[in-house]
Amino acid sequence: MTTTPQIKPIPIEALYTRWAPSYDQSHQNTVQGHDEIELATLFPKFLSHILSAPSAPPLKIIDFGCGTGRNTLKLLNLPSATIVGLDATPQMIDLARRRCQERLASLPPDARAAHVRCEIYNPLVQPTPPECAREAGALISTLVVEHFTLPEFFEATGKLLRSGGFCMVTGVHSDLAQISHPSIVDTDTGELVWGATHVHSVEDVEKEAPKWGFEVLEVQEGSPKDPDLVGANRGHWEGVKCWVGFLLRKK
Repeated sequence: MTTTPQIKPIPIEALYTRWAPSYDQSHQNTVQGHDEIELATLFPKFLSHILSAPSAPPLKIIDFGCGTGRNTLKLLNLPSATIVGLDATPQMIDLARRRCQERLASLPPDARAAHVRCEIYNPLVQPTPPECAREAGALISTLVVEHFTLPEFFEATGKLLRSGGFCMVTGVHSDLAQISHPSIVDTDTGELVWGATHVHSVEDVEKEAPKWGFEVLEVQEGSPKDPDLVGANRGHWEGVKCWVGFLLRKK
């Protein structure tokens, strides 16, 4: 008789502190790999919104929960923009700073962001965001929302965005979250560990967002189409919506 491996819950900051050294080698897992695939269509729509909207230059964009800068890097080729990456884990921020510095050095001066900062920020323990991250014209947050309740998430992002600002949020689809639980192996103990997560349906987001002054502009849902991406979970996840993305605007 086989038993289901037990996943040990640990605090979110502790989880990402342990994960940081190998995080960049984990991007081919289903959720992160699928995020990259879906962003190929959602991210250009987000850019279209922010670049066509009236905005007092220079444009400021926040990457909320930036991790090692996986998606912060996508923002660095916006000329004259100010890019601010925020994350609660110092080890992640250190990696994000280094990656951003390396990428900026490879871009022509007239085709790159004017200012880039990566700062430590945990809205659950710091009620006031860093001054450099306030009144942003746009915000992205990828695979982060499940670590917050929706009121916590919208309260935090609302403090970062100015009125009229646009927001792109991606996360684990509730259909997947109800049948599968993510985990990583703690290299020190061999245990499966993960932090606290919350299941948010599309309907939950559409109901909660307006309470915090956000208008949902678009919802994009996705199921893996590449068998190699799903790997051993192919039969288990076949036909299951695994990813969801939202475009929102703060009123």
